[in-house]
Amino acid sequence: MKIGILTYYDVHNHGAVLQANALKTVLERAGHEVTFLKFERNYDFMPAGSGRKYSISIFSVPYYLKYLCKNGVGKFLYNVRKRALLNGFRKENFRIETAYNEFDGEIAIVGSDEVFSVEVGVNPFFYGHGVSAPQMFSYAASFGPTTQDMIEKHGLETMLRTGLQRFSAVSVRDHNSKEIVERTCGSEAVLVCDPVILYGYEAEQRKYEPKLKNYLLVYSYDKNMNDPHETEAICRWARSKGWKVVSVGYYHDWCDLNINATPEELLGWIRKAEFVVTDTFHGSVLSLICNTQFAVKLRNNKNKVQFLLEEYGLGNRVLSGFEQLEELRTNGIDYSAVNRVIEQNRARSEAFLGTQLEKSYDRD
Repeated sequence: MKIGILTYYDVHNHGAVLQANALKTVLERAGHEVTFLKFERNYDFMPAGSGRKYSISIFSVPYYLKYLCKNGVGKFLYNVRKRALLNGFRKENFRIETAYNEFDGEIAIVGSDEVFSVEVGVNPFFYGHGVSAPQMFSYAASFGPTTQDMIEKHGLETMLRTGLQRFSAVSVRDHNSKEIVERTCGSEAVLVCDPVILYGYEAEQRKYEPKLKNYLLVYSYDKNMNDPHETEAICRWARSKGWKVVSVGYYHDWCDLNINATPEELLGWIRKAEFVVTDTFHGSVLSLICNTQFAVKLRNNKNKVQFLLEEYGLGNRVLSGFEQLEELRTNGIDYSAVNRVIEQNRARSEAFLGTQLEKSYDRD
C-alpha cells in the first residue's frame, strides 16, 4: 500500500527526526511504500513574526541576526552545522513529495510527536481536515503540554471532534492525550508506544561508537538547563567521578564538549554514556532503548514525560534537585524489568498498526 505520514519531519530536533524515521522504517519493512506529506505549519498563537525562525528565507534574517547577537558565534555555528546534518539525514532517508491535500495513496497516518498540540497554532489537517486519503488513523500522537482547558479556551472542541471522527482509530502515547480525545470526541483512544520504542534502533545503536570514554551526556534544548544551580551541580558530580560533561545535539557552553552528531550517531553517544541527564521526552526514550542509566528533570513537558517514566516503572528517575544524581546512580535501573515492558508495549502497538492496515485491505 501507499502510505502518507503527517508528522513533524523537518524539526530542528534529533528526536523528531528519529521518531519519523522509525515509523517509516517499520511500515517499509512490512512492505509498504511510504512518503511524508508536506504541509505549512500555523503559528497564530505565537507573537507576531516568531514563526519565521522555523523557515529559512529573507524574512527570517532579522531573527537569526538577533539570535547571533544574543547567543554568540559558537552556538550559531553549532546550529548551522546541526541543520546541515539533520537535512542530510532527511535527504538520505525521507521521501517528501506530496502535499496532504493532494495525496493519492490508501492511508494517511497522523503522528507521532506533538501533532495534536495547539501551543503555537492550530493545524486542522493533523485532525483529518482536508487530507485526501480514504482512510486515516493516528499513531502515538500527542497533545504535548496542551490541556483540555486550552482546547476549550480556543473553542476547538468541534474542530477536533469532526476531524477525528474521520479516523478509523485514534492512538496516542500519553494519558493526557487519551483523556482529551475521549472527553472531546466521546470515542476511545488507544495507548501505544512512541515509534522510537516500537522500532528500537537496535542495529543503529551499534553503528557508531565514540572514541571518548567516561563521560556524562546532557541532552536538553539549548534554551534549558542553563541555570547555574543546575549546571554547577552536574559538573561538580561529573568531576567527582572523573567524567567529562558532553552535550550532544544541543549547544551548552558550560559543558566540556559540545558534539554535533547525526541522529544515528546520537544513539551511539547515549548507549556508551556513563549516565544521561535530560529534560526531554526523546532524551528519556533514547536512554530507555539504549539501556543507559539516566535521570530526568521535568519542565513544561510533564504531561508526556511523567507518563512515559511511570509506564516503564521509572517514576523514581525524576530529579527534584540535581544533588540527587549520586543517589539515582547508586539506585540504578533494572533494565531486565524495563525491557519486558518494552516488549509488551511493542507487541500491543504492532497489533494496533496491523489491525488498522488490515482495514484498508478489507475495504478493497
